[in-house]
Amino acid sequence: MDDMTYEKAIKRLEEIVSLLENNEIPLEDSINLFQEGVKLSQYCDQKLKNIQSQVAQIYENGQLEEFQSEE
Repeated sequence: MDDMTYEKAIKRLEEIVSLLENNEIPLEDSINLFQEGVKLSQYCDQKLKNIQSQVAQIYENGQLEEFQSEE
């Protein structure tokens, strides 16, 4: 999942939500999709936290600072 972009992860998460809301899939598949959705949600949350940290590093104390990517 680490090679997945944030945008792709969000799109897949939206697909999973749609499938789960549809109520036309077997219970076992629903559980698997739910687990995948939780992992994707955690992945997206971590990506956003990393971006927030990078933005804070770029703009610190009203001054632009040298940006150093963590990736």
